[in-house]
Amino acid sequence: MTTQIVISNLQDSHNQDESVILIEFQGTLECEQDDIRGLKVGDLEENDQGMLFLTVGHHKLEGKKTKLSKPLAVITKRFQQDVDSMDLDQPQSVTYDVVNILKEKYVFAHRPSLLVQEDLRGLMKV
Repeated sequence: MTTQIVISNLQDSHNQDESVILIEFQGTLECEQDDIRGLKVGDLEENDQGMLFLTVGHHKLEGKKTKLSKPLAVITKRFQQDVDSMDLDQPQSVTYDVVNILKEKYVFAHRPSLLVQEDLRGLMKV
């Protein structure tokens, strides 16, 4: 099964069908865009043995699911202005909404392997 990993904005997402997952990998994820909402990161596959494969561009990472030692809450922060008050100097009230509770994470602990198209394999020999 292949799943696309897309970065979404949790504040705009109130769809309960969307899952939030924690991905842990070595290195950095670089992007030339300033706004990464809606950015497709890669494809996530899981085989019959429970191994995970994350394909990002020309790189493939191999990983596994692990349970978190303590559950992790994903929350969003909302500011609410009192509607009855016309005073703009009055501080806004803050509300925190729990979006999801994470109990597991996807760990990619090894360096990625390079994916090369089959028709380009063996062209460069040093």
